[in-house]
Amino acid sequence: MLRLRDVSVSLGDFRLKEISMHVKDGEYMVLLGPTGTGKTVLLETIAGMHRIKSGSIFIHGRDATRLPPEKRNLGVVYQDYALFPHLTVRRNITFGLQLRGEPRSKISRVVEEMGDFLDIGTILDRRPGNLSGGERQRVALARALVLKPYVLLLDEPLSALDRSTRDRLRRELKRIHREIGVTILHITHDLTEAFFLADHLAVMKDGSILQQDTPENVLRRPRNRAVAELLGIENLIPGKIGENGGFATRLGLVDISVPSSVPEKRAGDCLLTIPGWCVEVFPGMAGNHYAWKDSMKVVGTHSMDGQIELDLVHSSGEHLRTFLSRREAGALPVSLEKGRDVPVAILRDGVYWVPTIDHPSSYGR
Repeated sequence: MLRLRDVSVSLGDFRLKEISMHVKDGEYMVLLGPTGTGKTVLLETIAGMHRIKSGSIFIHGRDATRLPPEKRNLGVVYQDYALFPHLTVRRNITFGLQLRGEPRSKISRVVEEMGDFLDIGTILDRRPGNLSGGERQRVALARALVLKPYVLLLDEPLSALDRSTRDRLRRELKRIHREIGVTILHITHDLTEAFFLADHLAVMKDGSILQQDTPENVLRRPRNRAVAELLGIENLIPGKIGENGGFATRLGLVDISVPSSVPEKRAGDCLLTIPGWCVEVFPGMAGNHYAWKDSMKVVGTHSMDGQIELDLVHSSGEHLRTFLSRREAGALPVSLEKGRDVPVAILRDGVYWVPTIDHPSSYGR
């Protein structure tokens, strides 16, 4: 449905660098990256607002590289909603349909249907200034969806909302995608949002796409350190490939398999990427589930929403961080007070490794 081939854009000192991406028909693609990395510039380039320096953009099988925005049949929803303040909700939603010259009977029917679908039927005659943030976001979505776009482009659509509204709208976006089947490209810096919504995930930094895959594959096999850090993986442990396999670290030997394709000259420098959910306190599984076991000292606990963040230090000085639900913490045989030694294990499943220094052909892919 949407394909970018080696798209480069120059805007002052900023560059989008040979972006290639494919969003399949009916797919929910999320583009994840920090603020200032070029996500909005890329979205606006797809929408036709910036002239590309090189490369091609294809929309619905057609070369749209030089098409003006109004010819691309894309819907765009910004984080500030961009509603017309002097128009009612009804007239905001009908604006694009009227520009297209759609008949009044069709416009009226479509607006009523969309009002029911997004639960905004009771506010159609209000103005945006009298709406909550969640209501304004629904109106912006309605205005885009009534045009039946090939692709719906969402620019940080939930970032301006309070937490409870953001959680509701996140579920609403999932429902919209499921029931309408519209192709969506959604950009965000929020990791929870990305993993909740994405069928496919692209990770972006400094104007470049670093990795694209399913969310599960990206999390389990980050391509390099930058991707691991953007995914919130805080446990990055330096190591070397052991003589008899596994990885030698300050923790000791971490027993995970080493791909036979690793070039021997690069085998000495790597980082183990260990998501917090791979670090288990009071490990209880039998069999070959663990890559490493030992005792660690609790050096910090931090209460968060429904979770406890646990900081642990090994006798070698290496640190690990994990999270427990309050239920899990309450079920442990001892309290997790500062200074207590506790048994800890690292689950084999989920641990991966990346080069210490990124190379063009990173072997930890």
